Parts: sequence; structure tokens; C-alpha cells
Amino acid sequence: MRRSRSILVGAAAALTFSGIPLFVSTAQADPSCVVSTTGSTSGKSFTVKVTSNPCGRKARAYLGCINPDTFYRTTKYGAALSGVGTSKATCHPDDKIEKRGHQVYVPGQGWTTYLR
Repeated sequence: MRRSRSILVGAAAALTFSGIPLFVSTAQADPSCVVSTTGSTSGKSFTVKVTSNPCGRKARAYLGCINPDTFYRTTKYGAALSGVGTSKATCHPDDKIEKRGHQVYVPGQGWTTYLR
């Protein structure tokens, strides 16, 4: 057991110093804090309706937009909500929607994206 632990520590140190990022998260998702949403697309916009937010976490609409001529990508966000309601994100008129979804802010972890 002791040898396997030292191998694991050595591997983590090697990954960290080799320039490969090592991500370790001790935080677990709290199943009682799940944010429930529905979403709809209309033209260049995506609207997210937050239907349940038991812990009051911030949630917002998320759009990945791309210009078909220049292939320039932008990210658009709707207003952040702390309860239930709607959040709408809109791409530039020349852009096309590439990705859509919503984001939830988890304290200590930042924004997590959920694509549709």
C-alpha cells in the first residue's frame, strides 16, 4: 500500500513539473443543489428558463457564436439569475450559433457549462 501511494505522488509531481496541468478537485456536486432548466432558440438568441434552483446558485444563458466569413468565435452570456426566471443571450447579427446551453456558478469552482 505504501509503495502504490508513493508511486501516485511521484506521478502527480512528474505531471505537474512536466507542464501538463494536473487537476484535482475534492469538491463533490451536491445533488440537493441541482439547477433545472429548459431552453429555446429563436433566430440568433437562446433563452434559458430556470425552473428550479433550490440553493439559489447563479445561472445564466450561454451561447457560442461564430462568424462564418472570418471563423471568429465569441461567447455571449445572458443575465445571471439567483433564483428562477429567464436569461437570454444573443449572437451578433452576422454570426451563427455554434453552441448553446446554460452555466451555473458553483462557489469555489467557478462557472460550469452545460451544453444542449
